[in-house]
Amino acid sequence: MSNNVDYEFGLLESEEEKPSKKPIKDDLNIPLESDQPRKRINTLQNDNDDEEEGEEPSIEQRSSVITQIMVPVCITMALVIAIVKTIEIHESASAIMVYSENDADEGPKRFAGSLINALIFIAMIIGITIIFVILYKFQCLKLIYGWLILSTGLMLGFFGGFLLYQLIHAWNIPMDYITFGLILWNFTIVGNLSIFWHSSVKVNQGYLISVSVILAVVFTRLPEWTSWTILGAIAIYDLFAVLCPKGPLRVLVETAQEREESIPALIYNASIIMMMGSSSEGDDNTNNQKPKARGVKLGLGDFVFYSVLVGRSAMFDMLTVFSSFIGIITGLFLTILLLAIWKKALPALPISIAFGISFYFASRFFLYPFLTEVVSSGYVV
Repeated sequence: MSNNVDYEFGLLESEEEKPSKKPIKDDLNIPLESDQPRKRINTLQNDNDDEEEGEEPSIEQRSSVITQIMVPVCITMALVIAIVKTIEIHESASAIMVYSENDADEGPKRFAGSLINALIFIAMIIGITIIFVILYKFQCLKLIYGWLILSTGLMLGFFGGFLLYQLIHAWNIPMDYITFGLILWNFTIVGNLSIFWHSSVKVNQGYLISVSVILAVVFTRLPEWTSWTILGAIAIYDLFAVLCPKGPLRVLVETAQEREESIPALIYNASIIMMMGSSSEGDDNTNNQKPKARGVKLGLGDFVFYSVLVGRSAMFDMLTVFSSFIGIITGLFLTILLLAIWKKALPALPISIAFGISFYFASRFFLYPFLTEVVSSGYVV
């Protein structure tokens, strides 16, 4: 089964039919085969066409699709939590950040500085997206594909190698540099081939999860106030980019729809195959059945920022981890529910990030002190 791909940081509910004589109208989804490069885009999209004939999926089928997207999200967040708890994460300000946090700074100063850092981060995302749109409008596909393959290879090789080295050091695993280099080389090359060319579905999905984990661990090293401000800012930007008529991601989608072609993107696809038959009965019905894939597609950006949130929570206490984890999953479920109701493109980050941040601070400043007092006092609840 081919992987259908969409945009940066996004989640989609998809319905695809294998090519047949009757053309299928697709108003929202821009699929991309698994053998093409993809760019991360932040959208939640529903591909169901009200005008398209076909049988509606049952409750069991819809629940299976939701489970298939919830499981990889939970796996990604669990891996990030385990890595944060295993290796020592040192906060470090990025070179693009103009404000370096200091514990001696007062709250208003730290908030203002972190807000400036977040605005710079969002401006970079907007700039990269605009460049991508321009390249796509002028059909510079080879340049786009080369850019994506190179960036993914550097991410798997450089950041993945650094993370692997930290894990080997933490677990005290004896390994020489030649073996380490061979492992890293194979991991990078096979990852690029699996994501951008051809591989089994499980291998492709495994590498997409690996990319999300690597990026989430990298972003977790940002200073605390800057991390939380960026999470809030990226959720707001998600609303603008997806819902605004002139949002960069929406412009990109409309351009692709006009050309009736796909957009490169990094996306996780979770779908199930169902047999959609015609109104005839008996053997004729069996012969006329056509396989269709229904599923939810979640952009890697969502994986990354969900995991950054729980990673930051893990740097405080496991109580805040569980609270944030529940908040993100609850928000993702509500987003999928709204997708099924409205049947239109929706941003995937705002609800989950809002719930996750709210649950984190509520548990940190209210629940955690309460339970600490209860335990220290020797009360049994």
